[in-house]
Amino acid sequence: MTELATSASTYGVLGIGSSNVALPVGALREVADLTHALTPAPMAPPWSLGAFMLREEMIPVIDLARLLRLDESTGARGAGDRVAVVHWQSGVVGLRVDAIHGITTVSDEHLQPLEDNHAAPLTPAAFNTRVGGENRLVYVLELGALLALEGVTRSVAANDTDVHDTAPSQVSDNGHVFSERHRALMIECLGVYLSLPASMVHEIQPLESLDAPVLEVEGFMGTTQLRDSRMAVFCPLILARLEKKCTARAALMVVVAVRGQLLGLAASRVLRMIDHDPAALMPLADNHASARATVAGMIKHPELGESLLLDAARFAGDQDILTIAAMYAGRENERATESVVYRRFAFVHFEAFGEYVTPLEQLDEVIAMPEDFTPSTNPREGWEGTLLHRDHAVSLIDLRSLLNTPHDTPATDVLIVACGEYRVGFMIDNARHIEYIDAPASSLIIRWRGEQEIGTPPIEQCKRLIVVGTGASKKVLSVLCLETLAALLVDINASHQCAMIDSALPARSA
Repeated sequence: MTELATSASTYGVLGIGSSNVALPVGALREVADLTHALTPAPMAPPWSLGAFMLREEMIPVIDLARLLRLDESTGARGAGDRVAVVHWQSGVVGLRVDAIHGITTVSDEHLQPLEDNHAAPLTPAAFNTRVGGENRLVYVLELGALLALEGVTRSVAANDTDVHDTAPSQVSDNGHVFSERHRALMIECLGVYLSLPASMVHEIQPLESLDAPVLEVEGFMGTTQLRDSRMAVFCPLILARLEKKCTARAALMVVVAVRGQLLGLAASRVLRMIDHDPAALMPLADNHASARATVAGMIKHPELGESLLLDAARFAGDQDILTIAAMYAGRENERATESVVYRRFAFVHFEAFGEYVTPLEQLDEVIAMPEDFTPSTNPREGWEGTLLHRDHAVSLIDLRSLLNTPHDTPATDVLIVACGEYRVGFMIDNARHIEYIDAPASSLIIRWRGEQEIGTPPIEQCKRLIVVGTGASKKVLSVLCLETLAALLVDINASHQCAMIDSALPARSA
């Protein structure tokens, strides 16, 4: 009689506390050491630790000890943990473990089915093997059941996409690689798109009135009142040699700083901040490339189209512009000598099926809502998924859901808040504008700090009512502190401070 052949499987054995688990060795890609603590994703279960970057690839991490109920702790884990990186069914996920014991081959007849344990779908079988010189029971981890759990996210494996194995550390909006980040503010004036280097942009203000110029200087449109001083306003199209006479009826002005002088550039509307690659800057035709023109070249953006990039260096060398700007520099430059310490308070106004305000200092970045991200399997709590953005994992949270104002209109913008090594992106309808308030630093008063009772939802704890300014310029604002919200969504017991408000000095509560 011929003896039947017995099939066998090869497993990698991993240590989790006093227990051991095994997974198919073909799925075990590598083992990595975490150099910093991970911050759990907002609203995720305790076993979802967040994500880390491994060779430009975002790896979500699952805490196996917590998942298998071997550890009842919550919150962030410390640095120095080991992560087994697993590639399974075109996805990649990291498993936090305590030890890697090695590889073993087990015949199927030695596998013991486990049907009565609480984690049966995740560990359907076990086997005995030598671990650390002793015979130990090892539980076989069912990766398919693991990745099917509600709340589990995984990144797409690099070799299953068209992405190269080593992505560049910076990629511009048009796909070019560059080592240094270059940003510009794109504006529109009379149907022409212009981009202003971010380094020269000071603020954006409404252009409510404009007094006629008393001097005829090319591009000089007149002056306007900005707080306690007059400011010279120029037509950027004339400075760029695109127009000979300014006919713009601008509703906005972008205040730029040129060699320490502030001046305004008229704009019909402000689009958004973009990245660009200087190496990909397209040269202009001869009639726009004269030595007097203040245009460096043309940027091509994949969504917004072409725009002319103004040259900050040429601006700084235009004596006519600087002379006019200096003539109208008044009390704005004298304020530093006054005894009262002034501060510029900046607030972002946005819509989330309602109008809201948050301090600009609390935002890491504002971006357009991305089309591609890793979706969450538990979106009903507002956590829509995870995005890889500028080498950081960003958890996308629908702020409208937290505010109990959900609707079918897709979000168009995301407010990104730094939360330790992690980022939280709050999905909103749109970011409207930035309001700047120059007022004595001591005028900031906190009237109300939201509901702070135990068990209060994070969205209620992050609300503030503040007063800023004095006299007729005093303003009362209802503010959402998104830094506080991000911290509480990650850990409801986390200690936190709101930039500009909770950490403002001097500041006082009424």
